[in-house]
Amino acid sequence: MTALSLGAVRLWPAPGTEAVPAPLRSGWTALVVSTVARTLLVVVVALAVWSQLPALLGWQSTVVMSGSMSPHLNTGDVAVVRPIDPTDVRAGQVLLVDDPDHPGRLRLHRLVALEDGRLRLQGDANAAPDSSLVDLQALRGIGVLRVPAIGLPVAWAGSGEWLLLVSTAAAVTVLVAAAGWSREPVVPSGVRAATSPGPAGLRAWRARLVRRSGRHRRPRAVSAPRVVVGLVAVVLTAGFLLTSALAGYAAATVNSPDTWGMSEAARWGCVDQSAVRAVQFLALTEQVGPTAYNTGTSALAGDGTYRGGVLLDQTGPVCNAGPVRAVTLDGSSGWVGTGVPEATADDFTTQVWFRTTVRGGKLFQLNSQQTASAQYDRQVYLTKDGQLVFGVYRGGYDTVISPSGKNYADGLWHLATASLSSAGMHLYVDGAEVAANPAYTSGEPKSGAYWWFGTGEAGGWPGATANGSFTGSLASAAVWDHALTAAQVAAQYRPQS
Repeated sequence: MTALSLGAVRLWPAPGTEAVPAPLRSGWTALVVSTVARTLLVVVVALAVWSQLPALLGWQSTVVMSGSMSPHLNTGDVAVVRPIDPTDVRAGQVLLVDDPDHPGRLRLHRLVALEDGRLRLQGDANAAPDSSLVDLQALRGIGVLRVPAIGLPVAWAGSGEWLLLVSTAAAVTVLVAAAGWSREPVVPSGVRAATSPGPAGLRAWRARLVRRSGRHRRPRAVSAPRVVVGLVAVVLTAGFLLTSALAGYAAATVNSPDTWGMSEAARWGCVDQSAVRAVQFLALTEQVGPTAYNTGTSALAGDGTYRGGVLLDQTGPVCNAGPVRAVTLDGSSGWVGTGVPEATADDFTTQVWFRTTVRGGKLFQLNSQQTASAQYDRQVYLTKDGQLVFGVYRGGYDTVISPSGKNYADGLWHLATASLSSAGMHLYVDGAEVAANPAYTSGEPKSGAYWWFGTGEAGGWPGATANGSFTGSLASAAVWDHALTAAQVAAQYRPQS
C-alpha cells in the first residue's frame, strides 16, 4: 500500500498506535471553542490568585456581601485592604473594621467623620451614616484594590443562593470540557503528512514533529472529572479563605456616577473637608425626611431637620468629584435647621452652596431658639440687587457686602462662606474673598443658638427684602468652630474643571 486514506488510518491504525481523532475535535471550530474556554478559565483563576496575592504583604482580602457601597463596590467584589495607622485616617477613605453591631463580622464602609476619637462610617448607597461609632482599635485597614465579581460564590453561599452556586459549578464543568475539546490528530508511523487535515504547511510541520519525536502514542490525558474537581476545589478554597464584610444597614439609594471609590479623596459633595473637618456638615442629599443627617465631628450631638416646604433629592452642583444632590426651598415655609447649638458665636465659619433666580432671602443665620423665631444674628442674605451681605449686630448693623454689579441670583451654583473672629468679618463667594472688615470682630452675645439655612427675619437690614425666606436650592451646608483662612476657604471650593 503506497498511501492510506484518512478514513483508513482512523479505522485501521498501525500496531502500537491509536486512532486519529475525528475531524470534529481537530478542526478549526474545536480550536476556537477550546481557546475561548481556556482563556476564560485563565482569567477566572488569575483573578482568584490576584485577590489573594496581597496576603503575602500582610494585607487582607474581603468579599463584599451587600450593596451598601454600590456603585463603587458591588456584591461579590473582593476588596483588598492594607493596614493603616489610626492617626492617618481621613474623611473619604474606605475602611474595613470589626462590625460594632454584629460581633465576629466585618464592615466595609466609607469614613465620613471622626467623633470623640471614634469613626463615623457610611455606605455610599446609604442615605444615613451608620448609627454606631467604631473604636479605633477595631480598624483593620484601608481599601486599596478592587477585584470585581470573583467572590460571588462566597456571597451566594452566605445568602443561601444554592441554585446560583450549582449553576456556576455546572458552567465551570462545561467550560472545562470545552477547554479540552480540541485535540491534535496522532499520525501513525509511516503515514505521509498528506493524511493530516489542514493547510499543507501545517501538515508538513506535524509530520516532521512526529518523525523527530519518535512518539506515536497519544499522551495520557487527565480526565475531565479530575480537572473539574480540582478547579472547583481551588476556586472555592480560595473564595472561602476570604473574609466576608457585611455592610447593609439603611435603605439603598441611587448614587450619582463617580470614580471607583477605593481612594483617599474625600467624598463630601462639593466641599473638600479632608484637611479641615467641619463641626457640623449637612450634605442635604437625603431622599426622605425630616432628618438632615449631620456627619460633622459633632454628629453625636444631633442631626438637623427639614421643615416646611422642602423638596428633597434635587439636582445639585457639579464638582470635581461628580454631581451631588440638593434640596429646593419654596421661599415661604421651607428651611433647614441644625440640631447642635453654636458654642463659639464669635469664632466660626459657616458655608453653603446655593442657586436661585429670585433676589432676596437668607442663606443662613444664627437664631437663639431651635425652631421658633427669636433673636437672630450672624447672617448672610441676598439683597434686592442680588448682592450678598454678611452682617452681625452690635447695637447696630455691622455688614460687609459683595461688590455692586454682580447679581448672584443668576441661576448658577455659588458657594457662600462667612467667617467671624478676632481677625474680623470675611465674606467669600466661590472660594474667593469679596468683602471684609477687620474692625468687626463680634456680634450680639449668643449662647445655645442654632443655625438656620434658608430662612429668617430680614426687616431693617441694609438692602434686605421684606421676605427673609430663600427661594431656590441649597447643598452641602457646613459649620466650623473657628474661622477658616483664605487658603482653606479656597480649598473648599471644588467646581467642575
